[in-house]
Amino acid sequence: MMRQAIEIEFRSSRAGGFLFVLATITLAITTGSCAGPQPLRVAINSQHESAYLSFVNEANLDGRAAFAEWMAQERGVSTEEVLRLDKQISSTRNPFDAYKDSRVVSRGAVIYTVHCLGCHGADARGRGPATLDGYPANDFKTFGSRFAATLHRGAPRKWFRVIRDGAGDTVEYPNATTSAMPPFSGKLANEQIWQVITYLQTLDIHPLTQMTERG
Repeated sequence: MMRQAIEIEFRSSRAGGFLFVLATITLAITTGSCAGPQPLRVAINSQHESAYLSFVNEANLDGRAAFAEWMAQERGVSTEEVLRLDKQISSTRNPFDAYKDSRVVSRGAVIYTVHCLGCHGADARGRGPATLDGYPANDFKTFGSRFAATLHRGAPRKWFRVIRDGAGDTVEYPNATTSAMPPFSGKLANEQIWQVITYLQTLDIHPLTQMTERG
């Protein structure tokens, strides 16, 4: 797919006591939409996918419970300890790096597939099969979203808050009455929310040497 680059330059100087910041930002965009997040088939490690699906199916699609069981087994601690430590994770600062943490990107993509794809779609354009007429899901490939992801890794605090607490009008889904963007505070652990955000912060222009790190 053809890409074109946009360069925005800010010059730094001192004038009248004001500081102007010097920065050069190169934003690669694709025709029709901006690059990223990465295609799921690129981001996902099949081992992570099969492991999470196993735990989440046992937990009846309760992502938080599945995460606790998986991490308890992986880390050699109790599920209670996993959830206790999860409560201590910041809601304003992403502890992961989308450009370096391949394992987190993969696990975030798996969580996205299970819990988010229905509304946001496999391509993250917000046109999944579960969206309601008049209430499209967020399109993560808009210019604004990708520009923000390039500039400062998106709007992580806002994304965390919206995923955790939900947002929008109260609507009728087939199985529940809830906000248009349902809250996931009881369905996903804090770490899982950050993992999804980390996946959404990935860019096609960073094929991520991280993806060579599998495990």
